[in-house]
Amino acid sequence: MRSSLMKALGLTLTFLGGTSAWAKDDLRPIHQRFTKPEQVREWQQFCRKTSDFDLRAGPDALNNVLVSLGKEGWELVLMDTQVGLVCFKRPAS
Repeated sequence: MRSSLMKALGLTLTFLGGTSAWAKDDLRPIHQRFTKPEQVREWQQFCRKTSDFDLRAGPDALNNVLVSLGKEGWELVLMDTQVGLVCFKRPAS
């Protein structure tokens, strides 16, 4: 468990390091570069362990939880069964 978490963290840091270096040295023509948005959207987010869900109750029980979170504006953005996380986000406003 700890090993897979460390591997995921290492991959994330490697990805972020590579993208920050790439963003600093943007070699694309000017007309293909992204402009900075005038207003940046803020997000609320939270993650839960997959063990928090009673998966033995069947897919209907899990679906009911996901539907209720969806009605509150939460969007499922990650379900990683190897690490054991389920993450959601919604606009902060």
